[in-house]
Amino acid sequence: MTKTIKPEPITKSQAAALEAIRQLPEFKNESNILDAHASDPKGWGMEYSALNEMEYRQLRRVLKYGYTTEIRVKRIVIIRGEGPIKESERFCEASSWEEANEILKSMAITAPDSGYHKTLFTIWFTNGDTYSGTYELTKADRIHGDLYKHVTDHCEFFGGVCKKLPDHIKSEEYQGIIENATREYLLLLDDLIYPSAGVKGVNPELLQRCQPIEVPKEKMYQGTLLDKLTLQVSKDLEDRKTYTLYKGFSRFHPYTNLERLETWLKKMNLKIGESIRENTYEILGAYRISMVPRRAPFLHLPQIVIKMNGSMVRAYKEVTSTVTNIYVVMNYPEQFHFDYSTPSGQWYLKKFFWD
Repeated sequence: MTKTIKPEPITKSQAAALEAIRQLPEFKNESNILDAHASDPKGWGMEYSALNEMEYRQLRRVLKYGYTTEIRVKRIVIIRGEGPIKESERFCEASSWEEANEILKSMAITAPDSGYHKTLFTIWFTNGDTYSGTYELTKADRIHGDLYKHVTDHCEFFGGVCKKLPDHIKSEEYQGIIENATREYLLLLDDLIYPSAGVKGVNPELLQRCQPIEVPKEKMYQGTLLDKLTLQVSKDLEDRKTYTLYKGFSRFHPYTNLERLETWLKKMNLKIGESIRENTYEILGAYRISMVPRRAPFLHLPQIVIKMNGSMVRAYKEVTSTVTNIYVVMNYPEQFHFDYSTPSGQWYLKKFFWD
């Protein structure tokens, strides 16, 4: 049986950058493109920056088999962050926007009558890119649950093409809120979000008016939690075990199933350490703080507040397979007037304390 060779899915901006590079005399020989990419995958100039950090194997397949800019959804994972114990931390998978909507509608049956439950999601696209965010699950989502609308509304807002501003934001404040995020989000819409639903892309004139911005290098710091988590294992009269996490002397979260606890620990990049005393263990975790020059590339991530050098600072949290990344914009400190203990406005805030 003959294997069908398909074109490699890449974004419109990657395709445009590649075609521009092919016009340069030094890259008429395509092997030179691969050599340049292998020597410095982040070294493409501003005009060709869409190719920065592209996987070498993907670029090689593009040059060998051609490419397509028809990006589709490959996989969506939805995790109920709050709600009934049976629902909390449960992984649900979908292969399309429509399937994701059905999952949200099903979850919304147990959503609160007022307020919302934080629900995490990650979308994998056929070109290898991912998009993560938080969905505020309400009772109304039993009927109106729509992940695609949630993602496009968010990206259109920060892309400067919001169809209707929220009532609490005045038009004269809008440009100050989106700062320099416009190009980032217009490209996200044009490259991934719109194509994945078969929707027409962004007006090319809008993209042309948004010039790429030279981003200064990031500064990295390592951080460790001061408020250590501990795990206490207890048994009831029927010898059933309960695994309870404590932050200081406050109960953080109980689990009656070891597998569910291990799933949560893995998701948060934490692990069980040595025994402190009988039936009590320390929890170890790897966290990294990155001081970044601007917030635009991180606006899709859940926002938190951390304490750094005595100041409360807005930050962005990203959990990966190896480390929990906390991104802080360099121009801190900032002034906050939020209630840190409860969800407030459009941000879900949580205290983290760092040394």
